[in-house]
Amino acid sequence: MKLCASIAPPSQNPKTLAVTLDNDKQTNNMLEVPPTIKLPRPDELPNNPEVFERLKGRENANIVEGYKLSNNTNHDLPFTFYAEINIDNSRLWDLFKALANQLPDNLSCIYHFYEEEAIFSVYKDKNIILKQLETYKTELTQDCNLEFGLIYQADDKLEEVFVSDSKFLKVWGNNEIEFRQLMKDFRLNEISNLNFIDEFPKVVEPLTMFNEKAKRTETIIEELNEFFGPKKKGWKLW
Repeated sequence: MKLCASIAPPSQNPKTLAVTLDNDKQTNNMLEVPPTIKLPRPDELPNNPEVFERLKGRENANIVEGYKLSNNTNHDLPFTFYAEINIDNSRLWDLFKALANQLPDNLSCIYHFYEEEAIFSVYKDKNIILKQLETYKTELTQDCNLEFGLIYQADDKLEEVFVSDSKFLKVWGNNEIEFRQLMKDFRLNEISNLNFIDEFPKVVEPLTMFNEKAKRTETIIEELNEFFGPKKKGWKLW
């Protein structure tokens, strides 16, 4: 078990249950999350008033399907917009693939343990990467110790689709019209006051506790290392 007690929302720079304060209840309009995420009991929290306040803030949180978008105003990096997307966990993989289809044909795959240094693969054909990642679909969408994504970086363009540990998406892009059309296709609305699960304390359990066929996080990393071969660690956007 891992307690993640976020004190502040993240910044821009770069069978499942619905999320409720009572994990035994389901609410139709709340976000469907992986089975590996649950809200902590009071006895699982550190004796920290600020953490308790963050948990209490969940009562009025707007954690639903939808997205937030902001424009890049400082232009330090060559992307025009940044978006964060909540989507039901059962639909996450389909949206990830659809967003990947909007990226260039040759990409680097990013993957790593949560809070560890990112691993960037050598650039490969996008379809080859997606075919390999598809074999780990369950682990990639439900293992909250694992983060992954796809990136294209050049002097004049940066585009990335990234799945965070809490299993919402982050997108850095340059074609806002195309992006918004895809959100419409997936019936996702822009919501200015949207909240994300990692803004509040949560407990993360290993996926193997819920799915005996699932591979351990370490195994996924090792197998991706073997598949991609030469790789590099270092700079990351998010």
